[in-house]
Amino acid sequence: MPALDEEKRVIDTFLRKCNRYAEARIEGYEQELEGIDPAQRLELQEKITRWTTYIAFNTYTLDRLDGTELDEWLQADITDACECGG
Repeated sequence: MPALDEEKRVIDTFLRKCNRYAEARIEGYEQELEGIDPAQRLELQEKITRWTTYIAFNTYTLDRLDGTELDEWLQADITDACECGG
């Protein structure tokens, strides 16, 4: 397996694990929502929103990783990696 494919596989696996963790956190927070005061409820809802955004970002990255859009960036020297075209 070429190095790029292996790198993409490792990143894919990691991001999917991150999403499963985030989903579990959301589920836990949703269970806590019942029977708490409004201030705590708002705090938990904000945490749920943050985790949901995190999942959306990871999913977007996974979609890009599945194609060739990130290949050049992944193969770039670390000093060049921050120079994005988009």
